[in-house]
Amino acid sequence: MGFKQRGGDERSGDPDASESNLRRRHIRDQIAQNSIHRGDAKAISANGQVLDWLIDLRAIFMDPKMLAAMADEFWLLHRRRGRFQIGGIESAAIPLLTAILLRAPEEHRDINGFIIRKERKSTGLGKIIEGKLNDAPIVLIDDIINSASSAEKARSVIAADGRAVHGLFAVIDYESSRGLRWRQQENIEVTTLFKLQEFGLALKTNPKPLPQSYRRLWNVAVPGGSPLHVVPKSAPLLVGSMLYRGCDAGKMQAFDAGTGRIVWEYCVTGAPEGKGIWSSPAYHDGYIFFGAYNGVMYCLEAASGSVVWARAHGDWIGSSPVVVARHELVYIGIEYQRPWAQGGIAALDMTTGHKVWEHPVRKLQHGSAAYWHAGDLVIWGTADHVMAGLDAKTGKAAWTFKTRRSVKYAPAICEQRGLVAFASFDKSIYVLDAATGGKLGEWETGEICYTTPLFVGDRLFCGSGDRNLYVIDLSAMALTRKIPLGARAYSSPRFIDGNIVVGTSGGLVVEVNSGTLQIKGRLQLEDAVTNAVAATPDGSRIFVSTSMNHLYAFERH
Repeated sequence: MGFKQRGGDERSGDPDASESNLRRRHIRDQIAQNSIHRGDAKAISANGQVLDWLIDLRAIFMDPKMLAAMADEFWLLHRRRGRFQIGGIESAAIPLLTAILLRAPEEHRDINGFIIRKERKSTGLGKIIEGKLNDAPIVLIDDIINSASSAEKARSVIAADGRAVHGLFAVIDYESSRGLRWRQQENIEVTTLFKLQEFGLALKTNPKPLPQSYRRLWNVAVPGGSPLHVVPKSAPLLVGSMLYRGCDAGKMQAFDAGTGRIVWEYCVTGAPEGKGIWSSPAYHDGYIFFGAYNGVMYCLEAASGSVVWARAHGDWIGSSPVVVARHELVYIGIEYQRPWAQGGIAALDMTTGHKVWEHPVRKLQHGSAAYWHAGDLVIWGTADHVMAGLDAKTGKAAWTFKTRRSVKYAPAICEQRGLVAFASFDKSIYVLDAATGGKLGEWETGEICYTTPLFVGDRLFCGSGDRNLYVIDLSAMALTRKIPLGARAYSSPRFIDGNIVVGTSGGLVVEVNSGTLQIKGRLQLEDAVTNAVAATPDGSRIFVSTSMNHLYAFERH
């Protein structure tokens, strides 16, 4: 059952209109007195700027009388609708959502409510929706609507469940250009109690070009995704018209990049549940290489998925391979269930899978290598808190650099400048001289870094668990900017069509112009995006894998 559009004149004939006007005036006065801060407190925006004013409805939402008044206003606007259900994204919506459920009139006593998590719960049942959806039309509940970013997250989660959002109720409508564009694009009716201008406030006008938009081409959901590990897993790899990706369910899959059809899949056995294949596949000369959490390294024919070789080299393999054709070697990190050396960094013969050399590591070796062509070094971060430059043929150490904690992901190499950059669990981003391992720069972040940085021109881009994308000027070796992303950034950034594309644990894929550093696009998915995004050479299509094994193809336009 759909919704009827409600015009502003509908309330004028309501016998409760006078009481409603008094109630709204009281709500507005309380918001003005208790929730609007103009210069009386230092309010900071997400990008670190001091705000001229800020609306924070938490104080109002903790007042039971005010909650009841707002809930009654909701029902005055919605009680004549047919059957519907309500839901909201944590945590701003929860008090108002609860009040609306408790104040439901008799004809809506059976109304259903649910809560959407900002990020899927990583323990227990791993839910992203608390409560159960039914088949009734959905109205979202929120405190304010500004850019509609939280509403879009809720909409994407609901869409992944096969349902649509029909309406949205908020206390205050900022009427921002992004918010207005969102409700028009998604055809969602928005009902609010107040407009921003009713409080004598206005948004700063800063005309911007239309953002990057996306059209979904296809998506595939692979059962067996584990919500317990919101970390980088097997990133999609595009080779021609084929897309390769491993998953928690222990499958290496090849997809037709145009349609999403599974061309072949190879299932590994003996891997622990929820940690099947986290290794990102590597391609060379018609073959796919990857490791699995059963401790086996694989080489498959890329066209058919047929096994060329499979060699057990440890108890688990979570790292990703690097192939160096000039030495006919493939490099991989290995994890062992033994007390004296729980890890190893090793080189394998790419034609047979036999081990050529290996260095023991004290702890579990999850980190992967990168290859510096000019110096013929594999550069590798280890669980021993060391970044090492190793002779690619022999494994002999050319240099080592000590960190304070492990490096869990591969470094990035700049061949032109002879630089290596990496991010560490010691919460720092480093730039070293690739030839000597000498430190050229270090930048502390607020949380662990679990990603591979990206060199673009004179800049380095790197995400952090502190929810920022760091931009470093390589000429000055200085931090240029921290771009707030709203959630942990473990997805390794990619350079696509002039933009830096990075995913977050909040399910948001963000595009940042590499020159202006302005955000050019936002793509919201229902689950965390912890892997790097793949793209066609012209950047017209991107492929995004979520932490729950969902794989999407989008057209950028």
